[in-house]
Amino acid sequence: MAAALNWIIKDGLGQLGGVVYASFVSDKFDSEPKRFRFQATVAMQGANVLELLTPLWPGSFLVIASISNIGKNMAWLASSATRAQMNKTFALRDNLGDITGKSGSQTTAAGLVGTGLGVVIAALMSHVSEDPTVLPLIPMCLTFLPFSIFNIYSNYKSSHYVTTPSLNVPRSETVFYRVLKELVLDGNKDFGGSRERASVDGLIQALERLVPIPMSVAHEEVFVTAYRSPFKVGVEIEPVIGRFAGQGEGTGILDRALRQTDFVQDEKYYLMVDDSCSRQGLGRAHGKGKAHCHGKVVVWFDKQARGVDLIRGFYHACATRAVLEKQGREQEQGGEDSWTWAVAAAHAESIETVPRLIEVMNQKGWDTESLFLTDGDRNRIHVESVEQK
Repeated sequence: MAAALNWIIKDGLGQLGGVVYASFVSDKFDSEPKRFRFQATVAMQGANVLELLTPLWPGSFLVIASISNIGKNMAWLASSATRAQMNKTFALRDNLGDITGKSGSQTTAAGLVGTGLGVVIAALMSHVSEDPTVLPLIPMCLTFLPFSIFNIYSNYKSSHYVTTPSLNVPRSETVFYRVLKELVLDGNKDFGGSRERASVDGLIQALERLVPIPMSVAHEEVFVTAYRSPFKVGVEIEPVIGRFAGQGEGTGILDRALRQTDFVQDEKYYLMVDDSCSRQGLGRAHGKGKAHCHGKVVVWFDKQARGVDLIRGFYHACATRAVLEKQGREQEQGGEDSWTWAVAAAHAESIETVPRLIEVMNQKGWDTESLFLTDGDRNRIHVESVEQK
């Protein structure tokens, strides 16, 4: 009875852990399938190793087996969820059923080969295990670990061939940075000021040259280690607005953002530069060889925002970051005036560029309708009335 109860608890905890994990990850399975597919592989192999070492601590069987089962259930859920998104990227002729069937048959065939290979290895290992000078777990670990490492490596290499055309923050920043690097960071004249604007045709030609195809971004995509933005100025998307409501001078900046005071026209998003680092005295390092603070861009999307509003809002945020970075390169003094100018100049840039950018991205194969720039809709805000500027 006790043994049966242990198995029930072990399996129950494993399933519960998988459910909790899936609820936290949510749509990240769609936005970052490579990362969670790789994590699922590592979790599965780690759970198998832990399970293999269980005989070393027989008194802690329930705890170790429960942890192992939680890892396996998390890996199984992540693997299943990301497999669906990855198969979708290969269905170029809307043949998802065909791709899924072939993927399943290949998995089954690989499993059969692995089973046969395991039988052969087990037979060879039995002769080694009979040696009294060899601990029983040593040959099992020496046999299992190489295949485990090979499995993780194969998953890593195969993930590079998966092209995800949807837009999340890393992929959007990769595309937008290449555009803004030429339009803003490497511009010879002041951005938003005396710099001559290219004609519409010239802008489209520049975008066609600068915007990469999804496949080239896929080969550069980082999914093993933490993502690092190419922009030196940070961004925060839809944080809790109450954080900025009681920050003294910061309240005025938040008020400008919610009123869209620095915008050329009304939008379905709200953007501000968080200057808390400067107000804490970090900005005084200007001219003394220390890092100068140019704030962090914060953006909220309206509850009524649609796909084009999300792209424009995030591009506006990235353009503002590029302007602030350029100000830092040119050793311009930071402050509220420079930040409000950066927001206004970047907004004018986004109004002109984003419609053509979306057009070019669609031509290059990007899916500008599937957007994963925010963590769902729960942090959206809505301002009932905005005074006329």
